[in-house]
Amino acid sequence: MKSLYRLLPLLSHQHFTSGQMLAIELGVTRPTVSNWVAELVAQGVDVYSVKGRGYRLAEPVSLLDRERILSLLSPEVTRRLSVLDIRTDVDSTNAWVLAQPPAPGRWSVCTADYQHQGRGRRGRAWQSPPASSVMVSAAVRESLTGDSLYAASLVVGVAVVRAIRQVTTLSVALKWPNDIYYEGRKLGGVLCELQGNLLDQPVLVIGIGLNVNAAPPGLDREVGCLRQIAGHFIDRNELLAALLNELQDVLADLSRPAGLATLLQAWSGHDCLLNRPVTLVQGGQREAVVARGIDAQGQLMVDDELGQRRTVNGGEVSVLW
Repeated sequence: MKSLYRLLPLLSHQHFTSGQMLAIELGVTRPTVSNWVAELVAQGVDVYSVKGRGYRLAEPVSLLDRERILSLLSPEVTRRLSVLDIRTDVDSTNAWVLAQPPAPGRWSVCTADYQHQGRGRRGRAWQSPPASSVMVSAAVRESLTGDSLYAASLVVGVAVVRAIRQVTTLSVALKWPNDIYYEGRKLGGVLCELQGNLLDQPVLVIGIGLNVNAAPPGLDREVGCLRQIAGHFIDRNELLAALLNELQDVLADLSRPAGLATLLQAWSGHDCLLNRPVTLVQGGQREAVVARGIDAQGQLMVDDELGQRRTVNGGEVSVLW
């Protein structure tokens, strides 16, 4: 754990705490406390600093609480957990669970208050202010078909939509293949990776990142967070547990007859690209098309400028709108 993250749980949004008291508690010098506060501020945590009074958080912070998360998990998720690692900070939750592959039918889960090397699709960096987002990865070993594994990002997207609605009542949208949106503002995304081969029950690593109580600063696109939209502070522990519970439900649905088709139909009900002009980007090439929903495998259907319809998959292109 990076030392400065020991400071965050000691700060309150209700009262000031002196630098001297923090230094004693942490076993460091007052200048070190001051430097750590400056680092937290640089990472997006809003901290008031008043000479003679000390430091106070401008807003409450929802720190991850293992006991609260466990109390909110369904019995089926609890039964499947082989590891639930809750960290103050981590390089990458996906990388952590990839190094902790579970036994068949079990899950390894890692979540953190801060992620140093978070990444999204195509290796893009993804970071948020400490203790403001949900960053969770689950490595699962389930008996899933190749089609289900191919469409994993879309299926997980359905679980994310349901969890957000349960906790906030908000109805968010899905952008093919793996992004979460609300009225044009990106809220987060899903990153799925496979370890192993399809013939030997491979490990499916499901990474979910959501902007909950703050949005990452300095991005070149419009982003948002659930707190801005809902109008109130959101308990990250409650949302995290809801995500894992809904994930269990959609994975169970995949094992049922027509389960994948039903989930892809549910995904289509939240498709924010449907019948919209978009741009396909592949390498240095761009093409204007109209998005026409997804097919039975979860591929994006598009009409080109001549009205010819074809499908594209997430490994081929990016979609701009």
